Amino acid sequence: GEKSIAELARQHGVAESLIHNWRTQFLEAGRARLAGNKQDDGFRTLEKENERLKSLLGEKELALYIAKKVRGL
Repeated sequence: GEKSIAELARQHGVAESLIHNWRTQFLEAGRARLAGNKQDDGFRTLEKENERLKSLLGEKELALYIAKKVRGL
C-alpha cells in the first residue's frame, strides 16, 4: 500500500500487468487454500520424483563402488 503498482514495476523492471497477474494468482490461491482445496499435488509429485532419483543415485554409486573394487583386485 505504500507504493503504487507502477512504481514497483519500474523499480523492479517488470511490466505492471505481470504484477497484477501475480497478485491475482496469489489471492486466488489463498482463497482456494482457505476453502480447503489442497494444492500440494505438485509438491507430492516432486517428493516422489526426488525419492526415485535418490534411489537411482544410490544404485549408481553402488555400481561405481563395485567396479572400482573389481578393478583394484
